[in-house]
Amino acid sequence: MNIFSFTAHFDREETCRLHFKSERDRVGIKCYRCGHDKHYWIKNRWSYECESCRSRISLRSGAIMQSSKLSFMTWYKAMFLMTTTTTTTTTTTKKGFSSKENQKQLGLKRYEPVWAMVHKLRKAMGNRDDRYTLEGMIEMDEGYFTIESSEIEQQKGIRGRGAFGKQNVMIIAESTPLEDPTTQKKDRQCPYFKAKV
Repeated sequence: MNIFSFTAHFDREETCRLHFKSERDRVGIKCYRCGHDKHYWIKNRWSYECESCRSRISLRSGAIMQSSKLSFMTWYKAMFLMTTTTTTTTTTTKKGFSSKENQKQLGLKRYEPVWAMVHKLRKAMGNRDDRYTLEGMIEMDEGYFTIESSEIEQQKGIRGRGAFGKQNVMIIAESTPLEDPTTQKKDRQCPYFKAKV
């Protein structure tokens, strides 16, 4: 999704809230008091009411946005910034935005809520990635990863201040396309890829 389609889909706070509500409805909601999973929607309160015990659950309750005072639109913009490759006229970068850059792009005065939001989003993205497993045929090119380590500099005999250094580490993996025994087809697609140290 590019910036134009994002702003077309999520142009107002209410649009973001309705989208978030539809996702919560799809996943399902359980009452924290009695465990019942049937609820009424109270539109003027933007909250659910349990059919069984009548306790209310806010739209944010139990979600990543719980106890945040930032608007839904701010959260959606932050998600967009964190998951989109930033393109300029001369170069493309995949490094993403820091919390400080997110604060600047979102036009917010205080840093602390942005920092908390970004870290919650990163944790949720990490939890999601941990659910994926490699499957089928796997093929990978070489890649370079920059690491920061004091061990590198200790090997070079550098101690004290500035002992942490950066080094590019090349990772290479090779695979051979295999035939599916049932269909006799060679598959070259890899739906998910995850690398861990």
